[in-house]
Amino acid sequence: MTKQFEGKLYSLQVAPEDCTGCVLCVNACPAYKKNPDGTKSEVKAINMALQAPIRETERANWEFFLNELPDTDPATFNMETPKGSQFVRPLFEFSGACSGCGETPYVKLMTQLFGDRALCANATGCSSIYGGNLPTTPYCRRADGRGPVWSNSLFEDNAEFGYGMRLTADKLNVYAAELVKELVPEMYDELMQADQSTQAGIEEQRKRVAGLMHRLESLKR
Repeated sequence: MTKQFEGKLYSLQVAPEDCTGCVLCVNACPAYKKNPDGTKSEVKAINMALQAPIRETERANWEFFLNELPDTDPATFNMETPKGSQFVRPLFEFSGACSGCGETPYVKLMTQLFGDRALCANATGCSSIYGGNLPTTPYCRRADGRGPVWSNSLFEDNAEFGYGMRLTADKLNVYAAELVKELVPEMYDELMQADQSTQAGIEEQRKRVAGLMHRLESLKR
C-alpha cells in the first residue's frame, strides 16, 4: 500500500432493492479478496447472492453509505482518469433501463465528469424513456443543489435543440457580464478573467459568484 492510501479503505456498496441482477459488475470487476470462510483462497471482490436473506442488513448498509460517509476528498484523486472519475458521486442513478444496458454507464460517467453543470438535449429513444420517465427521473443533484439540466424535444432535432440551449447560456453570460460591469465594476476583472478550465477553478469561481451575490444584496440596503 502506498503512503497516499495508507489508513484508507475502499468500499463498494450495492443498493439491494435496485440491483437488476445483470451480473455485469461481477464479471467486469478485476479485484479479489480473502475468502470469508477463513481459508487462504481468494474470491471475487463482488459476488451475487439471494436478496431476501440479506435485504435488511444491506438496506441499512446502503443508508449508512449514502448519509453517513463523506464524499471522497477531490484533492486525493484525479477525476480526469478512468479510475479517478469513479470517486465522484454520479448524478444519474436507478434509471430503470434494461438490465445490463450498455448506454447508461456512459451517461453516469458524463454526470461524474460534468454533471454539476451539464445541459442535456436528449434525442428521443431509449434515453428519453429511462431519462424522463415522469414523475421520476434518474438525474439528481449534488448536496449543494447543483445538477444536470435535462430536456427532450422532438425525435430528430436534439442537435438544434441543444444549440439553442447553448446560445441561451452564452447570451445570459454576456448579459451577466454587462450587469457586473455596470453595478460592481471593481469585481469585473476578477470574475471575467478567472480560470475555469478545471473543476477546482470552477468551484473557486462559484465562491466568487457567491461573494458577488452578497455584494449585490448589500447594494439593496
